[in-house]
Amino acid sequence: MILRLSWVALPLLLAACSLSGTITDHSIAYNATVETATDTLLVTNILRARDRAPLHFTTIGAIHGSFSLSAGLGYDLTAVNNGTQPALLAASSPSFDIGPLDRQEFARGLLRPIDPVLLRLLSDRGLPDQLLLHLLISKFDEGPGGRIITNDPAARQALDPAAQAACAAAGAAALPPCDRFQAVVDQLTRFGPLRFNGYTRLIPLGPPLSRAEASAPERLAMLKEAGVSLRRSGPGWQLYRAVNQLVICVPGRPGSRPPFTALALDNEPPQISPITQEGDPCNADEVADHAIPAGHAAPTGLAWYLRSVEEVLHYLGAVQRREEQGIPYRFVVPRAGGGTVMPRLFRLWPQPPPRSRIGTEYRGERWFVAEQDDAEDQTLRVLALTTQLLNLQKSAGEIPSSGTLRLVR
Repeated sequence: MILRLSWVALPLLLAACSLSGTITDHSIAYNATVETATDTLLVTNILRARDRAPLHFTTIGAIHGSFSLSAGLGYDLTAVNNGTQPALLAASSPSFDIGPLDRQEFARGLLRPIDPVLLRLLSDRGLPDQLLLHLLISKFDEGPGGRIITNDPAARQALDPAAQAACAAAGAAALPPCDRFQAVVDQLTRFGPLRFNGYTRLIPLGPPLSRAEASAPERLAMLKEAGVSLRRSGPGWQLYRAVNQLVICVPGRPGSRPPFTALALDNEPPQISPITQEGDPCNADEVADHAIPAGHAAPTGLAWYLRSVEEVLHYLGAVQRREEQGIPYRFVVPRAGGGTVMPRLFRLWPQPPPRSRIGTEYRGERWFVAEQDDAEDQTLRVLALTTQLLNLQKSAGEIPSSGTLRLVR
C-alpha cells in the first residue's frame, strides 16, 4: 500500500518541482522577446527618420503567462510497475498587451529638450565626450550678431587627418569643406575631457549697502526668505540669493589661466551658456557674482542647445543617409593609453557585418547592427543610450498596467 501511495504522490511532487524551472525559463524568454521587439522598433524608427517618414511607437505593456500542470496515474496493460504509470502534462499559453504610445504626454516628451543634467550623468558613466556632443547638441550659438553652428550631418565630408586638424584649429571660423560643428567639438575636446562642478552661486540682490542700509528693517525682513543672506562686501554689505549651479568645464591649453572655461547649465534654452569666470567656478564650492550694471555686455562665448529625443532619432536617420552616400561619420575618441581612434558614430548595414548583433526587416530589406567596437563602430552604444532617453519619456499612465502571473494547476 505504501509503495502504491508513493507512485500516486510522485507526479504531484514532480509537478511542484518543475514549476520553478518553468517560471524561470518563461521569464527569461519573455525578457528576450521584449529585447527583440524594442531593438527592432528603435532601428525601424531610425530608418523611417532616414526616409523622412512619420515615426510610430508602441510598447509591450504586459505579458501574461498561463501555465497548466496536471499529474495523474495511468494503467499500463503490459503490467510494468504493477500496471501503474505516473503522468505529467504541462501547457503554456502566454498573452501580451501592446500599447501604442500616441498620447499627448508622450508626444510632448519626444519634443522636450533633454535635461542638461543628463550630460553629467552620462559623462560619469564613461561615455566619450565627442559622442555625447554629436548626439545631444543641436547647435552652438555665438549670440546676437554672431554665428550659428548647426549640427547637420549633410555638412560632413571625408577629410584626411591633416585637413581635419586644420578644421579643428579654425574652430567656429572653419570654412567648407570643414564640418564647422565637428571643428568646434574637436576644439572643445582637444586638451582633455570635459569636467563638471557643482557649487553654490551667490547672486547679488541690489547694490552694495552701507552698515545703516543693511540694518534697515526692510533689509532684515528679506533675510527671512529662503536662500537669502547678508555678507560683507568690501567696506559695506551685500544681499545675496544662494542657488545651486552646475557647470561644464572645458579644458584650455596646458598652462593657460584659468585652466578651464566654465559654462552654466540651465533647464531653459540655451541649456548651456557662458558665464563670468570670477571665483574659479570649476573648482570652488561657493562663488559670489558681482552685480552687473544695466547695459553691460553679457559674457561672450558659445551657447549650446540640446536636442529632444525626436531630434536625436532624426539626427541618426540623417547620419545613416550620409553613410549610405559613402561618407563615413566618424568622431575622435582618446585611447586610455594615449593616442586616439575614430570609430563610426552610427551605421546600419544592408549586409551582415563580420560580428552582427541585431537584424531588422524594413520595407522588404534586411538591416544589421554590428557588435560594439570601441575603435571602429559605436552604433550599439548609441542605440543603448537612445533607448534610455526614449524610456525617460514614457510616463506610467501611458503604458498598460502589468497583470499578475497566473498559474493554473
